[in-house]
Amino acid sequence: MNDDDKRMFLALVKGKDISEIMSLLAESGNQYSRRILRFFRWFCKWVPILIMTAHMYGMFDFSRNPKEMFEVHKANWACYAFIYIMVYILPMVIILASRFFWPCWKYRIPFFYYFGVNSIHLVYWSWYTTNEMVMAHFAIMAFTLLLYVYGAIDWFCCKSKLGKRMFS
Repeated sequence: MNDDDKRMFLALVKGKDISEIMSLLAESGNQYSRRILRFFRWFCKWVPILIMTAHMYGMFDFSRNPKEMFEVHKANWACYAFIYIMVYILPMVIILASRFFWPCWKYRIPFFYYFGVNSIHLVYWSWYTTNEMVMAHFAIMAFTLLLYVYGAIDWFCCKSKLGKRMFS
């Protein structure tokens, strides 16, 4: 790409949102670029939901056990750091990547959950989950599920044929 092509391209994309440019590339780029961008779009939509549900199940399972999750040993710090990064840091990075695709608010609900979970860990000043944190996690889970219930009701009232007939 020479300087004239760069100037023409920059004039075309001036004032456009990055999500519009990424969508255009995903639709009309070369096959390799389209595949990568579709994968990233899929990843930004579904992986946060998968991590959130796995974390919710883990918290539910942990709450039924009277003992602490594990005892801290210096030899296991690399494992603790890996788990913390995969469960708490990776979703925070995905929220930045999801900005390029601008998914609807229903796909962004897991990020509210992650912010809540990270806040709980900051308040209790602990990397790992303790028995004291269980009720706070349940409160975040209830809030998250209420957001999904609201989304389902919104879909029913505004998008379904029956809902449109009943509430229009």
